[in-house]
Amino acid sequence: MNKNIKYLLFGILSLIVLCLAIFNFFQINIYNYFINSTIEKSLYTQEFNKEEIVVFTIGTGSPVSAQRANSGIGIFVNEKFFIFDVGDGIVKKAENMNLPLAELDGIFLTHYHSDHFIDLPYLINRSWILGRDHDLNVYGPTGLEEIMNSNTSFLKLENQYRVDHHGSEIMDIKYAYGRINEFAEKNNQIVYNKDKIKITAFKVDHSPVSPAVGYMIEYDGKKIVISGDTKINENVFKMAENADLLIHEVILNSLLKRTATILDQKLLTRNSHILTDIQDYHTPPNEIVKLANKANVKTLVLTHLVPYPDNLIIKSLYKKEIKGFDGKVYLANDGDKFIIK
Repeated sequence: MNKNIKYLLFGILSLIVLCLAIFNFFQINIYNYFINSTIEKSLYTQEFNKEEIVVFTIGTGSPVSAQRANSGIGIFVNEKFFIFDVGDGIVKKAENMNLPLAELDGIFLTHYHSDHFIDLPYLINRSWILGRDHDLNVYGPTGLEEIMNSNTSFLKLENQYRVDHHGSEIMDIKYAYGRINEFAEKNNQIVYNKDKIKITAFKVDHSPVSPAVGYMIEYDGKKIVISGDTKINENVFKMAENADLLIHEVILNSLLKRTATILDQKLLTRNSHILTDIQDYHTPPNEIVKLANKANVKTLVLTHLVPYPDNLIIKSLYKKEIKGFDGKVYLANDGDKFIIK
């Protein structure tokens, strides 16, 4: 064997032995370092200015693809933490973003498609497991009580196991279930009015899905509007007049029509049928831009993106349709943050 290769192998072996010796000597300190860093990371939560409204698009996806988390928007306002819609993946994503789920004050649901509420029992349960020691109010239109009652049955065994294992002082079961705040489908009704925060529910058009609502959040002269799922609806933009931020769902029908045609050609008729159906109860970007300009919306955030703008071609199609917006416009990603000052 070449002498240089022997020296190289000897050097590598010596380095490995040295590293093992150092690890064995300092292993307690190393373990403690990693344990402490993990604990510090889990305890870290984001801090917010009380004068601002901070918005996170936790999930921006749709049932069309599993690449993103489904619908979910986090809002921090006047030391309150609300989540609007709780689709698949929202709880996991929120934890990964270090959002303080144990401090969650309220959940607001827009309608009862699974991609908007399937994580509801998990969020109620997970926030309790993480230490929530206060009531969690859940708001939604007619149908909420039925869903919440099914959640109670669904979580009954799980919650009792936690109490049996850790004790009632650690796991207070009175906070294990959300409080029902169901409201009838009336237009422009105030569903939350506390701590200078006013939240108004308003009708949208997601037919045949009914009820379906959007929400307007007002605080200290600032206004945010969440459309929920809807076809083009002037009521959304009436509520969004002079809004600081409008979060609106979007669908790129121009591309989906081509996709449906190709699916038909491949005899994938079920897929084509569904893709065609969904085009009539969502909103194309050019229609959103037109009415958002008329409403003098300052910032427009497009979410529930169908399809996702995850490549240059699709992104360019979106940009072509939104370029006429007078303010700032964003194609939201999971985890994006917006601050209203």
